[in-house]
Amino acid sequence: MRNSLAAATAAVGMTAALLAFVPATTANAGPMICDPGSHSVDWVTTSRTRVLTHKVKGYEKEYTGGSRTVTKTLEHSKTLTSGRSVDSGASGGFGVKGILISLDAHVNGSYTHEKGRTTTRSVSVSDTLTKKGRYFFYLGRLKASGYWVGYRCDGGTKWIEQAHGRARSYSAAVDGATRCGERVSKKSIADLVQKKYC
Repeated sequence: MRNSLAAATAAVGMTAALLAFVPATTANAGPMICDPGSHSVDWVTTSRTRVLTHKVKGYEKEYTGGSRTVTKTLEHSKTLTSGRSVDSGASGGFGVKGILISLDAHVNGSYTHEKGRTTTRSVSVSDTLTKKGRYFFYLGRLKASGYWVGYRCDGGTKWIEQAHGRARSYSAAVDGATRCGERVSKKSIADLVQKKYC
């Protein structure tokens, strides 16, 4: 029994001695919270707005019976591009595609990430009008935008701010005609047209 107690005491003493030789930097490094060298993006602000890219045109249906398909040519008025800017810091690890995908995840909607300009030509928009009233033909897009901050994982134990800037992307074009007074979604392009023109 005494031999067993002595052996256990010796083992404890040896363990304590080994711990005394562990470098202080290892003991104080802290828990691993991220993959060393990886990057992360946080959004300070985000917004989702509606943009009319072509001049709106009106049409008045004066009779109540039947339906009529009407086509209007809308002239280009505003050019949109998707992208991101780096206001300060090193842009390495924060590419345009990754930033825009991250923006999508924070703003409802489906965005195209077009690098080039939206169409700058006139477009024809057709719709079937069934009720008497004033109609306005439109073409527009949803815009997602925000201010981002990029972080780099340093040694796996902390995130360090590396860059920050702005980003924006646009949905596919949405066109149609809306009748003044009809009920439409408050988030739609048609609602924006009604508020501006009806």
